[in-house]
Amino acid sequence: MKKIKSLKGWGIYQNNKKEIQEYGFSYTVIHPENMEYAYMCTPSDSDIECDTLEQAIDWIKNY
Repeated sequence: MKKIKSLKGWGIYQNNKKEIQEYGFSYTVIHPENMEYAYMCTPSDSDIECDTLEQAIDWIKNY
């Protein structure tokens, strides 16, 4: 995973090709409470499974 954006304390990470194949989605959204430990997180820790950056951003804005 590669961090690409922070929004309202949430972290949005882009999954690499191997993670996309394994987990089935492209963007991982990490809850603000977990951001301190985000370096240990995997796509399985995502609060929502997103295929586009726009989906991740919209979900956080409407949370």
